[in-house]
Amino acid sequence: MIVSILISIAGLLFLLLNSILFLKTIKGKDKSYKFLTLYLGILFSIELICHVIGIMKPNSNFFLSHYYFNIQFIVLSFFFTQLFNDKALNRLVYLCFCGVVVILAYQYYNNPSFYWQFNVLEITLTSSILILYCAIYFYKHLKTTYNYFFFCFGLTFYLISSMLIFLSGNTTLVFFESPFYMDIWVFNSLFYILFQFMIYKEWRVLNNKAIFE
Repeated sequence: MIVSILISIAGLLFLLLNSILFLKTIKGKDKSYKFLTLYLGILFSIELICHVIGIMKPNSNFFLSHYYFNIQFIVLSFFFTQLFNDKALNRLVYLCFCGVVVILAYQYYNNPSFYWQFNVLEITLTSSILILYCAIYFYKHLKTTYNYFFFCFGLTFYLISSMLIFLSGNTTLVFFESPFYMDIWVFNSLFYILFQFMIYKEWRVLNNKAIFE
């Protein structure tokens, strides 16, 4: 259990570092950079609250997943409109955004109990659409160098892995307890650390710093 908590806290601290780095260098940057900074700052706040509740009262912080996935979807949707810079693609983003809002609002209206548990539809819709945006961005720049490659690559990998973990529906799966406790959430935390490392690499590229300096 302690190992799982320490790995999770390491991911949180890495997120804090990235949030600070992006915030310190936000002056003079474009809107995509500012949306990414906003994304990191909001997610750190949610993750911090999630950790506090999770440590004090385990398995009682599931409701925060709704804020995590929905805010991530909202902010990154605006982030991708800046990256695409294409009227047709931006219309697609806005259409997907409105569609998701309507579907989820209707679902929660009909069944408010979803608020206290993982919402499979919510996770699938928001994550898969963001993965689609990343794929489109990669396709548009197959033969060119471009910014936000590391971020989009890390986001794609993390969303796919985390979506599979969340959709497994088994929140108490334990792989082994000796020599230390390890459950399914350890893997989610490890993938998250990898995602944060890719964001850190992106920050160095965007600020003209050597990646392994």
